[in-house]
Amino acid sequence: MPAGVGRAVGIGETIGTSLQVGAASGDDGAFELPPGHPDFGQRIVGYYFWLFPNLMLNVYPWGVSVNIVRPLAVDRTRVSFLSYVWDPALVDKGAGADLDRVERQDEAVVESVQRGMRSRLYRGGRYAPRHESGTHHFHRLLAGFLSPAADASPG
Repeated sequence: MPAGVGRAVGIGETIGTSLQVGAASGDDGAFELPPGHPDFGQRIVGYYFWLFPNLMLNVYPWGVSVNIVRPLAVDRTRVSFLSYVWDPALVDKGAGADLDRVERQDEAVVESVQRGMRSRLYRGGRYAPRHESGTHHFHRLLAGFLSPAADASPG
């Protein structure tokens, strides 16, 4: 796997779970994976697990960051970031380093997009295949979850 490129692994697409694997670029701190692990021999810096509809578990060599997304209104969302550190010596190294700053930057980007969507010039349209595949996937899962057919399925 080339440096800096991750792979996505679909695990249970019907219930909306997915795993992205982050590969190291440069001297990023990576997991020390044991022989026999599926990613042994690769420099993996993060495992990013998403559970539909609103939970993300980001696993780094230093610990875990849990992100919980709670819709408050049509145009408002609150995201809670909880970090659990098991190796403080690794917190400032590699992926997930300076996590608070990165999360604040992510929030600023989302807020900027929301402002743009409220502008009088914004017109909704098709998803951009190269940039919005995750959003499209989420919206398809959400539509399936909310459809009347989902209520009628056995289970």
